[in-house]
Amino acid sequence: MQVSKNLVDQSNRTEYYQQCRALAQAKRHEHGVVTASLNLLVMARIYKKEGVAIDRRKLKGNRIKAAYYCDDGECSVLLNTTPPREPRLFALAHELKHHYLDREKIMNGQIECGDYNANEVIEKGAEVFAAEFIYPEMEMRQLIGQMGITNLSCTARTIVEFKRACRACISYTFIVKRFVRFGLCQATSFSKVQFTKIEEQMFGIPVYKRESFKLARARKKAKTQ
Repeated sequence: MQVSKNLVDQSNRTEYYQQCRALAQAKRHEHGVVTASLNLLVMARIYKKEGVAIDRRKLKGNRIKAAYYCDDGECSVLLNTTPPREPRLFALAHELKHHYLDREKIMNGQIECGDYNANEVIEKGAEVFAAEFIYPEMEMRQLIGQMGITNLSCTARTIVEFKRACRACISYTFIVKRFVRFGLCQATSFSKVQFTKIEEQMFGIPVYKRESFKLARARKKAKTQ
């Protein structure tokens, strides 16, 4: 799957994004990606096959999620392990796009990975690639149809129910962005909504957050020390 480098400009951004999406589909097929089983471990295996090392570091804050480097043919991605698994998976998929399409320019210093303001189209293309690689639009639309979600029925609780029904490793931010793209809600509809709290109200507090679980884990850790 080839993406024309001449498409990376403002006038051709739509076609460029379409080709980034098509590339994601091709790479999913090449690596035998199944949405329900795509996780950080599977992504690490894909990185190994592609010859890209993952440098995992616990960085303060979430400003830097990941960054792609390629020096003298040695390619690696710095991954911040502080964020939850969903944004980490998305970040790794995002950096894969840079490996496939932007490696030469990054090696030559023509662009800097993560500089969104200077390379908006390139970075947006990486977001498009990552979203399609993790959860193809067609699969998402199918589930939306099965659940009967429309722009008239889309509420915060609907989004929580969708995430619970969805087998992809995606965040609430991912879902809202896609729903906006599909015309199911406005970009500002859920800007102040705390979906995790709503989920806990609807389905209860997860086991790992319960005090009994935390105490049991603390006791187990104490015994191993």
